[in-house]
Amino acid sequence: MAANTSLTLTQEATVHYEEEFLDAAQYEYIYRQGGQERTLPANSGKSVQYTRHTPLALATTALTEGVNPAEVSITAANVTATLAEYGTTVKISRFHSLTSIDANNEEKIRLVGQNMGETLDRIARTELITGATTQFANDRASLVTVAIGDVMNVSELRKAVRTLKKNKARKYQDRIAPYLGKLGPDTSYDLTSDPTFINADIYDNGATKLYNGELGRILGVRLIESVDAYEEENAGAASADVFSNFIHGADAFGCIDLMGDKPQLHIIPHTKIDSGNPAGRFSLVSWAATDSVKVLNAAWIINIKTGATSQA
Repeated sequence: MAANTSLTLTQEATVHYEEEFLDAAQYEYIYRQGGQERTLPANSGKSVQYTRHTPLALATTALTEGVNPAEVSITAANVTATLAEYGTTVKISRFHSLTSIDANNEEKIRLVGQNMGETLDRIARTELITGATTQFANDRASLVTVAIGDVMNVSELRKAVRTLKKNKARKYQDRIAPYLGKLGPDTSYDLTSDPTFINADIYDNGATKLYNGELGRILGVRLIESVDAYEEENAGAASADVFSNFIHGADAFGCIDLMGDKPQLHIIPHTKIDSGNPAGRFSLVSWAATDSVKVLNAAWIINIKTGATSQA
């Protein structure tokens, strides 16, 4: 996801601050990774409609000689994503800017970039939680029956992959693995202990672009880790905390932004005097964006709800 920068500074400073901002923001994108990206043109409304066609029935009956195939109807479901605006502004006093050891407020700009990345990724996480198909670990019947010992393991991953295959989920076209998995530190602790786990260091030979937070792979799933894992505290059996782990194929969800309002950094330095800051006593650092994330096919993304060993 690209970002622009609006500054009243030198071009050299603009580029430098933009790089600092983007580095911090992009590092935080975990849940958004692997989504179908789309930019809505300006002046096209605030909604994006995706069309999901239902596969046609197989034509296994032989045709009668000289007779055309019978007509069949194409059916489809529409999925609508609605854009919304997000952003944060930080005010920095002129006195602080001139006395702080944080020269030119670089760390604060990185902090704003981190906030943008975390915010937009949280929006993606929330949508995945809402729209995914749930798989309870250890064949539990409901959330309240998931126990601490019902951990994320290769058996649960195998079940999810089987479901994706049976649902004809689209695969990522890379040579490493066709599916993506997103989990947190508590559940990756359990899953990566499996002897079939292949660490990303083994296949990271410089020719392969790794995802942010990529740990490795198991059973055709590239596993990436987010510290912002979704945890339902005391929601399981005997007050066990329950964790969400997402396994999905390509085009399972979409990430949409708006032409002309992509994620952007804005800096107004204290040297810019106007009616809102007549004595130039503060600077403003902001980010803003128009954004939306939408699950496009719930059958292509599985939320494995598990306990975790770390709770014991």
